[in-house]
Amino acid sequence: MPRVLVVLCAAIVLTGAIAVAVFGRPGPSLDPEREQAVRTAVETHLEQNHWQGVLAARYEDQRVLWICATEVIEANREQSEIGMRVLCDEYAAINGELLYGSGESMPVLATVTTPPDAVAVLSVRSPPDGAGNAEWIEDHFSWLGVKKLHRFEGGDLQDETVTKALSAFGLPADAPVRPRS
Repeated sequence: MPRVLVVLCAAIVLTGAIAVAVFGRPGPSLDPEREQAVRTAVETHLEQNHWQGVLAARYEDQRVLWICATEVIEANREQSEIGMRVLCDEYAAINGELLYGSGESMPVLATVTTPPDAVAVLSVRSPPDGAGNAEWIEDHFSWLGVKKLHRFEGGDLQDETVTKALSAFGLPADAPVRPRS
């Protein structure tokens, strides 16, 4: 009986080691305060460094904003490289309505300062469009992170960008929201 127990325990340990080697370990989680600070810093960075979209081109005399929402997928041990999914949309307020134009949804790898320093964004990298996209994601995210990204629907982040845009433009929560015409 003891020999069977030893063999059984060894098999369990070996199975766990193989699973970690094949599938990777999930990254450490961030404490809620640091996660919120990282999300806010990355969102601000992306909103301030975005390309000109269709609303900015069409409504040159109107205030047009990029609004981003993020979700932390994983972090490295040092909490300096944060794998995230991001949704950024372009918004303008016209005649009491919130219009949305260009947008993008993508995974990113944000490099930020390490604790205990305050969070500052050092860089944000995203995958290329087209053929290199899947390979970049697999190279920059753990196996579990890739699986989380594939389950992404986007609705939760979309609701967050709309709420933030309504507030940024001083519109009521029940203001009409529609695509540009």
